[in-house]
Amino acid sequence: MCAVPPRPPRVLLGNLAPMLRLGMTRLLAERGVEVSEEAGSAELAQAAARWEPDAIVLPLDARAFDDVGRAQAAAPGAKLILWARDESEMHVYDAGRTIPRRVSAGTAGALLSELEYDQRRREGE
Repeated sequence: MCAVPPRPPRVLLGNLAPMLRLGMTRLLAERGVEVSEEAGSAELAQAAARWEPDAIVLPLDARAFDDVGRAQAAAPGAKLILWARDESEMHVYDAGRTIPRRVSAGTAGALLSELEYDQRRREGE
């Protein structure tokens, strides 16, 4: 019997600044991460429910907290990451949690670290 290889991590990018979204998409794709981009809140919730991402990245702005609720309802197993505009930190809502952790986010590499941590945790289960 053949073991099914684990699927690559999936990241859904919300309405991030265009250059940040482009850079993240490129960096994540180079590392084998499946990336999908959605601009609007309604589309984001639909895509999250349909695609079942491991993480959803949203901008940390005035709309973020409305989007967090929609995303958590649509994809309860996904980690939610709110990325600050200045890219110096991100707020991470682990799946099923309502209080975020603050994480230093000097580069999109911090996002990769979060995904790698989740992947190692899943493989150990």
